[in-house]
Amino acid sequence: MSIAAVLVVKNEEACLKETLGALRWVDEIVVVDSGSTDKTVDIAKDFTDKVYIKQWMGYGKQKNFALGKVNSKWVLSIDGDETVTEGLAKEIIKAIKNDKYDGYLINIQLVFLGKPLRFGGVYPDYHLRLFKREKGDFVESDVHERINLNGTKTKLNGKILHYSYKNLHDYLQKFNNYTTLFARQKAKQGKKTNAIYPFLRFGGELFKRLIFKLAILDGHPGILYAFLSSFYSFMKYAKLYEMEN
Repeated sequence: MSIAAVLVVKNEEACLKETLGALRWVDEIVVVDSGSTDKTVDIAKDFTDKVYIKQWMGYGKQKNFALGKVNSKWVLSIDGDETVTEGLAKEIIKAIKNDKYDGYLINIQLVFLGKPLRFGGVYPDYHLRLFKREKGDFVESDVHERINLNGTKTKLNGKILHYSYKNLHDYLQKFNNYTTLFARQKAKQGKKTNAIYPFLRFGGELFKRLIFKLAILDGHPGILYAFLSSFYSFMKYAKLYEMEN
């Protein structure tokens, strides 16, 4: 059974070497870059000859472009700031040999300020990441793309470590981009909100993450991430309200 890893990247030099190094067991690596200004492309070329430069079209369209370059039967979707653990790699190899299901959900564990988070509602966090090429593709949304699978699926036990934010500066840059994309997408769909709702979202999220989901047990990184995530929820709807008015 052959398997390809597909990655859509931009300016991922900080993590990409580790990400690709943990994928040496796959048969094929497809990397689509959308205009990096750092060494991302050079790093990718050290691991694969299937490196493509494509102007940004949106998350779903960009990943479907990558799918079009795949020759393998199985596809593993992974980001440039994620690392497949050794245990998961072995589990994937066994799963695709058995060929019992068409897709597999994988647990993604966020590493924030150097700490793998376990509380606050962020873990476990299962996403469909492994699937048969002929059975799935990506829904072409502007943000938070997902895989549309026409077949059976189950969960794997192993995990992917997600090093999403290098530091708080990096978090806030991504924060601004993602909240704007969310608001634009909801506005296109005709969704509406009011001036009070963003504040209700912030308070509800913070209480849920800190108290009900026990983010405090992850110490300073967990508490900080709970606060930032709650403000993220606030800002998504604040921007949507701004666009309406």
